[in-house]
Amino acid sequence: MPRYYNLHTPAQLTYFCANVTQMVEDGEKPRVKFVSSDRTTDQNSLSWALYRQISSQLDCSSVNDIRAECKLTVGVGLLRASDEGFNDFYAKGLKHLTYPQKLAAMTFIPVSSLMGKKVFSEYISEVIRKYSQQGLSLIKPGEEAYG
Repeated sequence: MPRYYNLHTPAQLTYFCANVTQMVEDGEKPRVKFVSSDRTTDQNSLSWALYRQISSQLDCSSVNDIRAECKLTVGVGLLRASDEGFNDFYAKGLKHLTYPQKLAAMTFIPVSSLMGKKVFSEYISEVIRKYSQQGLSLIKPGEEAYG
């Protein structure tokens, strides 16, 4: 089963190196794939702004619940289509789970953070489309509501 690491801090890099070292010592042959982190801070801010807007309009859902739902119902499909390794991971590790179990897993499994700029743009567009079809009014940060 693939392992995903975010290497943004020295502590994360140390953890990664320790895990790879342990794998080698255990006789495994780790393969490492570096993924472009060409997403922008604006895209990340936009996703969190959307989660907050959706949550505020669906009073029964927290921001983290909405984030998990978006990751599962929108992000997983996009990532499976664009990343063969993630597709294999999902098929072997998550596909057999019930919907509530998959939703709970989204708290621990990176999805949107594995997407590059292009796929993440599709993700944002699909999240907006999905919730707009449910009657929610979503405004991108920086846009003004006219009316």
